Amino acid sequence: MEEAIKYALRGVSIEQFATVFVPTSESIQVDLNVPIRTNYDERAIAVGAKIQYLENDKLFLVAEVVCHFIIGDDSWNKLTNSGVRDAILPKRFVRHLVDASISTLRGALCAKTENTPYSKFFLPIFNMTEDQGEDLVISKD
Repeated sequence: MEEAIKYALRGVSIEQFATVFVPTSESIQVDLNVPIRTNYDERAIAVGAKIQYLENDKLFLVAEVVCHFIIGDDSWNKLTNSGVRDAILPKRFVRHLVDASISTLRGALCAKTENTPYSKFFLPIFNMTEDQGEDLVISKD
C-alpha cells in the first residue's frame, strides 16, 4: 500500500477574474486549463485552474485560481531520499491536487458571479478516471 503524502494548502490566489459581455446565444464553449508549477527547494507545488467561457469564439468570462501546496518534511525526505534525487509524485496524488484546485475555482466562480447574469455559467463536477494523468517529476536541478 502506498504511503500517504503529507501536504498543506499554504494559500489560494485569484489570478484572474473578468467579465467582458453577457452572451445572448446558447452557443457557449468552455475551455479548462490546469497549469502546474513546482519548486524543488521549497517543496512547493502551485496548481492552477483556469476556465474561459466563449460565445462564438469570443471570450466573455475568464476565471483563474492557483492553489499553493507544500509537501511535509517527512514526506519530502522519503520522496527525494533526503534531497538526493528528483521527487516523483504519484499521479493519484497529483489528481487529488488538481481536483482541489478545480473545486476551488468552482467556488470562486460561484462567489464572484453570485446575483449576476453570469451565475448560470458554472463549472460542472466531473471525475478523472484512474488512468488519466501521470506521475509528476519535480527535478532536483
